Amino acid sequence: MAGNIRIVGATLVPVAGTVIQDGEIEFSTDHGVIAYIGPRRGMPGAGDIDGSGRVIIPGFTNGHTHSAMTLLRGYSDDVPLHIWLGHMRAFELRMTAADMQAGLRLAMVEMLRTGTTSFIDMFHWDSMLLDAVSRAGMRVSAAPTVFGYDAIGFPLAYDKPGSVVVDETPDLAAEFTGDPLIHLTYGLHAPYTCSSELIADVAKRAQVRGLGVQIHLSETRREVEQSVAQHGVSPIRLVADLGLFDTELHIAHAVYPIEGDLELLARPNVSISHNPVSNLKLGAGIAPVTRYRDAGVTISLGTDSVASNNTLDLFEELKTGTILQRGLVADPDALSGGQVFNWATEGGAKAAKAGSTGRLEVGAQADLVMLDVTGTSATPLHNAESFLYYAARGNDVTDVFIAGRQVVRAGAVTTMDEGQVRADVRHRVERITGELAAAGNAAGTPVG
Repeated sequence: MAGNIRIVGATLVPVAGTVIQDGEIEFSTDHGVIAYIGPRRGMPGAGDIDGSGRVIIPGFTNGHTHSAMTLLRGYSDDVPLHIWLGHMRAFELRMTAADMQAGLRLAMVEMLRTGTTSFIDMFHWDSMLLDAVSRAGMRVSAAPTVFGYDAIGFPLAYDKPGSVVVDETPDLAAEFTGDPLIHLTYGLHAPYTCSSELIADVAKRAQVRGLGVQIHLSETRREVEQSVAQHGVSPIRLVADLGLFDTELHIAHAVYPIEGDLELLARPNVSISHNPVSNLKLGAGIAPVTRYRDAGVTISLGTDSVASNNTLDLFEELKTGTILQRGLVADPDALSGGQVFNWATEGGAKAAKAGSTGRLEVGAQADLVMLDVTGTSATPLHNAESFLYYAARGNDVTDVFIAGRQVVRAGAVTTMDEGQVRADVRHRVERITGELAAAGNAAGTPVG
């Protein structure tokens, strides 16, 4: 059929627990829909792809990140959280919209090259940044984030207060209504930065406008203790009482639920992002995701920003997220790699609502990732799923398609100039770190 591509002879893992050896997948390059998936139907033809030596999986969704913060990779490591937060904020306040676009483009290069096709993101967002995502061919659920009615989150990028950002979010969503790759939500940073009045206001607006909301909740024990001391309830219960759990709500972290929180998180309109590596690196803790799984909570898998993780490789999260829970309870049956794989694919897609199902099936969008299984880490290949869950890394990815469009070919991104992206970031980081050093606020210097 004209406009279709077949990948023939690969091992297909359309969803955890299903493996098709010597398989074939056919999809449209025009409307990006999978037309066939199953056993091989013949040799590759002209324009088709030989999939021998490859495993094909659904594209990953990064359940929580701050993509523009790639400029802060390694900027402040191994310091107490309160010092780290000061370093982050001092740097962010010096970022222009062009700096953010450079960081976003670098993040997308890294995500694409490591098998991520969609991401859920909280930061400053505007038309220019969303257009950059669309041109790169990725899917995003973007939340222009506010820290308070009067707070100006990123003054050099956008000098209007949070009240204006909230007012303009529906207009930004409407601007990209016709773009199937772009999904907008409201963004509330957290209850400890946003007032109860603001949270209740956004909850009402979200219900009226039909937009979702993203927020950080219960990331640290200290945050929960302070909420109980100040409000008498956990951060999760606090925002529920303000109406936020009546929206399409996506929660980052949820490391420390207390009594009554689990039932709220299990609502069908609510999802969470489990970010194991970031939570470990910052010493925030370990989320009780097996309890969430058992309660029917919709779970996605996220990296958080590279400032608190250092990579955007979801294969690292997959392995760490699986074995961490087993070690925590000393039980190898506590959590399977397949369950966490489904969080990175189906769970993330459900949370993002950006057009993908996170599965390879007829009628679904052709968001797929090809991995090389001829290398050392895949030899011998007793079991393709074992390789995916415990041995694969982002650098095993060779090719990526989103909506049938090839965005990575032979390990190189086709929609951006990687060398130019890296050079641009280095130049901008040199300027910002110079400004910080001159102000006495460089990483390693106390922030007053």
